[in-house]
Amino acid sequence: MCIECTGWSPAVFVEAYSACGEGLDDGNTPRFPYMPHVLKYVVMELLKNSCRATADMLSATTDLQVEDVPINVIVCADEDHVTICVSDRARGIPRGVNAWLYLYTTAKNGAYGGEKRLAGHGVGLPLSRLYARYLGGALDLVSLPGYGTHAYVNLPRVQSQQVEVVPDEDYRYDHASLLDFTV
Repeated sequence: MCIECTGWSPAVFVEAYSACGEGLDDGNTPRFPYMPHVLKYVVMELLKNSCRATADMLSATTDLQVEDVPINVIVCADEDHVTICVSDRARGIPRGVNAWLYLYTTAKNGAYGGEKRLAGHGVGLPLSRLYARYLGGALDLVSLPGYGTHAYVNLPRVQSQQVEVVPDEDYRYDHASLLDFTV
């Protein structure tokens, strides 16, 4: 997607570590159950942002090559949590910018041939953070001005006994609802 929209294909390196020994063949690669659509959305948004920022930086300079500014993805896990770090070297998010605002985007109108697949909607980061919070985790950004950005997704491991409590009429909750006050 990045090469189609920008002409650049940043190098992405993935590393995985497990502190609980529940790995694949090597014993270090974390395995964990999770809702694939949600996890894919969050990680894809972070990768799209890093790839686009790296491609934009490479387009604006002649002293760097694509292999000089890789994107690193690190997946770590222990018995209770999974942490995914996506880091780039695209010079960071400028101070004073609130990347969590809905509809905020740095993509210019008509950029990338008018395609909105890579950037431009302004909902990727806020929705990703909302998904992480909904699942009991967090999404944090650390910007290192002049260097790059690190995004950290911290999620609790989904346990087999972990279920969502969906309100229904069969269950009496300890709090009042609007249904209690209808006449």
